[in-house]
Amino acid sequence: MIILVVIWAAYSLTQPSTNSSQVTSTVTSSSTSNSIPDFTLPAVSANGLTGQSVTFSSFRGKVILLEFMEANCPHCERMAPILSALYSQYGNNVAFISVVGPWNGVTLQDTEGFIRTYGVTWTTVYDSSGIVFSNYGIQATPTFFVINRDGLVSSTFQGEQTINTLTGAISAALG
Repeated sequence: MIILVVIWAAYSLTQPSTNSSQVTSTVTSSSTSNSIPDFTLPAVSANGLTGQSVTFSSFRGKVILLEFMEANCPHCERMAPILSALYSQYGNNVAFISVVGPWNGVTLQDTEGFIRTYGVTWTTVYDSSGIVFSNYGIQATPTFFVINRDGLVSSTFQGEQTINTLTGAISAALG
């Protein structure tokens, strides 16, 4: 975990500041080695931006499944039914957050379409600038972080995963 934070910190310091005129996002780096970067991003639904912002740290004390994805990613599309099943099973005890990034020209409208097509009902936010993707060191989509109640990353997965793999990680984080 410490290595991940050190790598993230070194990477973050070398990145230029990015501004977006479409939506506003805020990223706050943590000064302690036992937590991951905070962020505030606009919430999005099948009808577009909701007018609300989601701050990651507001989920503190809960187990979190944090997904980084793209709306036009075939792997993300195949994961959508798995996440839906997991949300049905764990949604009362686990916060599900999907961060959609602008890679490969993904737009807000693409994100709205993805939410409609796959019936996404959990929290989805739009990282129009890609800064949250950068601060988390995302190299491919989908990428998943399972975060325990103490705010520590208990599992990280890149690419498509089985429902059993994610169930095991969530169950372990729940203790």
